[in-house]
Amino acid sequence: MKQTDEAKLERSREILEALKEARGGKLLDSHRVMGNDPNLINMFYQQYVNCNKKDISIPKKYRELIVMAVGIATSTETTMKVHGKLALENGATIDEIFEVIRILFFTCGVTKLLPALETLGDLFEAIDLEEK
Repeated sequence: MKQTDEAKLERSREILEALKEARGGKLLDSHRVMGNDPNLINMFYQQYVNCNKKDISIPKKYRELIVMAVGIATSTETTMKVHGKLALENGATIDEIFEVIRILFFTCGVTKLLPALETLGDLFEAIDLEEK
């Protein structure tokens, strides 16, 4: 099902364009689905700007590690993948990523650890027992 009210669609398109620009030219499918409701996509856009563009003190690398941790804690695959990758792109090391994973394992348990490792697995190579 898709929104058919042309006025609402036009408003959503304007907001989606603003979001796309704020995100550096990238939109997720979930953003476009939110576009069926201009109020929802506007709320998301405003929160995105408030959390990522205004009064920012925490460096990008750490912001991405925090959001990745939230993704692990809530078992949100997209959040884990997108923000794990962004953390690495913004200078996070393998040791920092795995320290965050250890903290989540300690606080949330193995039921969060294993899915996180499966979700983030394509960012890291598995250790081969045969290699030396």
